[in-house]
Amino acid sequence: MTNEIIVYQTDTQENIEVRIEQDTVWLTQAQMADLFQTSRNNITIHTSNIFKEGELQKISVCKNSLLTAADGKSYKTTLYNLDVIISIGYRVKSQRGTQFRIWANSILKEYMLKGYVVQSSIRKLEKDVHDLQQKSKEFELYIQSSLPPKQGIFFDGQVFDAYTFVADIIRLAHTSIILIDNYIDDTILTLLAKRKEKVQATIFTQQISKQLQLDIEKHNIQYPKIEVKTYTQSHDRFLILDSHTVYHIGASLKDLGKKWFAFSKLEIDAEIILSKLLMVNY
Repeated sequence: MTNEIIVYQTDTQENIEVRIEQDTVWLTQAQMADLFQTSRNNITIHTSNIFKEGELQKISVCKNSLLTAADGKSYKTTLYNLDVIISIGYRVKSQRGTQFRIWANSILKEYMLKGYVVQSSIRKLEKDVHDLQQKSKEFELYIQSSLPPKQGIFFDGQVFDAYTFVADIIRLAHTSIILIDNYIDDTILTLLAKRKEKVQATIFTQQISKQLQLDIEKHNIQYPKIEVKTYTQSHDRFLILDSHTVYHIGASLKDLGKKWFAFSKLEIDAEIILSKLLMVNY
């Protein structure tokens, strides 16, 4: 329970500032004298006897505090909690003591309930944030696991794994696929047939043999058209998606998994490569 000051009004309309802190109320000796309509000296005597008789332990029911007086200066004083206040009320046989105890208990219950509600709200908010963070991590993991890795290596014999990897990349394209590969055959046409509907596919290769030309024509009769052009300026293999994502592949796609090869997603502007293709082919 945070430190707060509220006003208690006596039956004679006197106002006493009461501190609420650490799940109890606190008053100074001067305030208790006003509350019980007795002298400060009388309160001091009763307080001393309470501790002397062992009714209460001073360390548990008292604390020092700085209070600001009417002159604006801060003075060190001792505060006493509800246990002391009630005990003194019994000793001075004050009806006000009973009234104050009823009021204080009511206020404390109200503050504890408010604190419980606030803490419950905070715990719920923390749980909601935790759940949201967990879902965000799960979604991020799902995205990462759903997308091809940015780099890696396939070894001899991993034919199916390599084929599946490239097929997954091809399925990522939304508008266009450009393959630069000097050595292609009909298996490449089959691989590119896995692209999404209406995605344009273009292959740049070193030469187009009569057999390859025949394969292309047969493919294009049955499946969405793949345009194949000659290009002799590239040694490496590149796969460009939607004119902005570039993969560098260390083996011809027709030889995937037959020997070791590495791949990587390049952090370069695809326009650099595309502009070179346009310069040669147009």
